[in-house]
Amino acid sequence: MEEKKLRIDKKVLFVLLAIFGIILLFLFVYFFLVPRFRLSNFSSKVTVPLKADFTYNVGNACYGTFFHCEEVKATESGEVDTSKLGSYTVVYTYEYESKTFEKEQTVEVVDLESPTIEVVGEEPLTYCANHKGYGYEVKATDNYDGDLTDKITSTVLDEEIVFEVTDSSGNKASLSKPAILKDEDAPTISLNGEENVFIPLNGTYVEANASATDMCDGDLTSQITIEGVVDTTVAGEYQLVYKVLDSNQNEATVTRYVYVYESSDYPSLDGKNIYLTFDDGPSKYTDKLLDVLKKYNVKATFFVTDQGLTKGYDDVIKRANDEGHTIGLHSSSHNYGYIYSSVNAYFSDLNAIQAKVERITGAKSTIVRFPGGGSNTISKNYDAGCHIMSKLTKAVQAKGYRYFDWNVDSKDAGGAKTAGEVASNVINSLGNQSTYVVLQHDIKEYSVDAVETIIQFGLSHGYTFQALKMDSPRVEHSVNN
Repeated sequence: MEEKKLRIDKKVLFVLLAIFGIILLFLFVYFFLVPRFRLSNFSSKVTVPLKADFTYNVGNACYGTFFHCEEVKATESGEVDTSKLGSYTVVYTYEYESKTFEKEQTVEVVDLESPTIEVVGEEPLTYCANHKGYGYEVKATDNYDGDLTDKITSTVLDEEIVFEVTDSSGNKASLSKPAILKDEDAPTISLNGEENVFIPLNGTYVEANASATDMCDGDLTSQITIEGVVDTTVAGEYQLVYKVLDSNQNEATVTRYVYVYESSDYPSLDGKNIYLTFDDGPSKYTDKLLDVLKKYNVKATFFVTDQGLTKGYDDVIKRANDEGHTIGLHSSSHNYGYIYSSVNAYFSDLNAIQAKVERITGAKSTIVRFPGGGSNTISKNYDAGCHIMSKLTKAVQAKGYRYFDWNVDSKDAGGAKTAGEVASNVINSLGNQSTYVVLQHDIKEYSVDAVETIIQFGLSHGYTFQALKMDSPRVEHSVNN
C-alpha cells in the first residue's frame, strides 16, 4: 500500500514539474522571443522643482525580441508649466511600422525653496515687557506665494526674537535676531473732532474726547486725562491739554484750542465816511503818501507787512503812527502757503508782525486784514480742506482782534495801471452810504499818486475821512472757502 502511494506522489510531482516547465518555456518565449515594444530607463512619476526647466524623458525604446530590437522614436503630448505648482500628465507615443505603444508619465511641480525673512531696524531689536516687539520692520517673501509678511510669527525670548514663516508648500523659514527689553516710546493721542474749535459767546462746548494707543500697552483711551476748562461766557482762547501715561511712565500730550468769540454789531457813523486803507507796505512811496495825508489832515489805515521789500522802513511806520494814522496788521511773511496752512501757522505769522509794530510804536495793534481778504479762495489751496477762513474769522475775534475787509476796490493790484484809473475806480464807487472802506497798496506809486485826487473829491462832496478803530463800522466779506 505504501509503495502504491509513493508511485502516485511521483506522478503528481512529474505533472507539476511538467506544468512548471511549460510555464517557464512560455515565459522564455514571451520575454525573449516574441517581438514587442521594450522600454527602459523610464519613470512613470517624476518631480520637478518650481520654475526649473523640464525636459521630456522618453527613456530607451525599441521594438523586437530580446536578442534583436530595433530602436524606435517617440512623440510626446501634454504640457508642463513649471511656474505653477501641480500635477501634470505627459503621454509618450512610440511607433514601429504600423504598431503603436503609449506610456503615461505624471510630472509633479513642487516648491522646495523656503521663504526669506528680512528685518530692518537697529540691533539689538527692542521689545516690551509684554513681549511685543517694536521699533523695527520685518518682511517675508516667497518665490511662489510672494509677500508673506502677514504670516510671520515672532517669539520673544530672553535675548532674542525668533521670526518664523511657512509658505503654502510647507517650506519653513526661521530667523533669529538679538533683542533687549526696552520701552522709551510715548503713546499716541488722537483728538476726536477738530483741533481748533470755535464757539460763539454763551454757546455750548461739547467735549469730543480723544483716543490713545501705545506700542506696548495697546489701547489707553480710558486713561486719558484732560486739563483745562472752557468758559463760554467769556470770550477768548482756551486750551485743553490731553495727557496719558503708559506703563513705563512715558507721557504723551496733545492740545485742543477752543475759541469763544463775540460777534458784536458796530454802528455806522453819521454822514458819509471814507476809510482809506493801504496794504503790503510800507515802501519807498509811503513817506510821499504821508505828506499828502498831512497836507489835508486826513487819517488813514496802514496794514503793514515785514516781507522783503518793506524792510528798512521802520521809521515810516513810526511816523505814520505818530501822525495819528492806524497801524494795522496784515502779515509778517505774506506767504500764503505758510500762513494758511493751519490756524497755528497763521497766528505765528500774525504774532510776528504784531511784535514788530509794538516794538516800533510802543502799542499793540489788534486791527487785522487777512492777506487776500476774508473772502479769499486761494487759502483753500493750502489748508488741506479744513476751511481755514471760516475758522480764522472767528479765531481772531476770540483772541481780541478785529478784522476788516473793504467795499471799494481801487483795483491797483489788478486792472488799474495809472493814477487816473485808480482815482476813477474809487470815486465811481462812492455814493450816499455811511461807510466806504477803500483798498489800496502803498507799494504802488501810481496808487499813491491817486490819493490826492480822491481826497479832494471826497472833501468837496461832503465825505469825512477816518482811520479804522476797534469800534469802526463792520465791513466784512462773506467767507467763501
